[in-house]
Amino acid sequence: MTQLLVFLALLFSILIAIFAVQNTTAVAVTFLTFHSDSVAVSVLVLISAALGAAVMVLLGIWRELTIRWRHRAVSQQLKAAQTRIAELEAASVSSPEGTPVKDGTGPVPQSTGASPTQPSKS
Repeated sequence: MTQLLVFLALLFSILIAIFAVQNTTAVAVTFLTFHSDSVAVSVLVLISAALGAAVMVLLGIWRELTIRWRHRAVSQQLKAAQTRIAELEAASVSSPEGTPVKDGTGPVPQSTGASPTQPSKS
């Protein structure tokens, strides 16, 4: 997939270069406070393509950073949950039979009677 994207970007770059070379006519440009009487169309095309590429790079960096921040937060939540699980398991193993554990639940008492699948020997 990455190779396909690189190939498409290269193809697009070649098409822009061909267009820029074939269109060298000078035009007047006005943008906000900037004004120029004669700028080649090829220069405008190349500048536009470069600015578009720069914006895409910045958006890609922003996306990557937000993904990393989210991953870091989820990783911290996972570590906290694993620590809590380890604490609860240690507390349930160390507490004697029938006494409640820290969170209010206690171990399930084992029945001394016969199991439901086996008949009792009475």
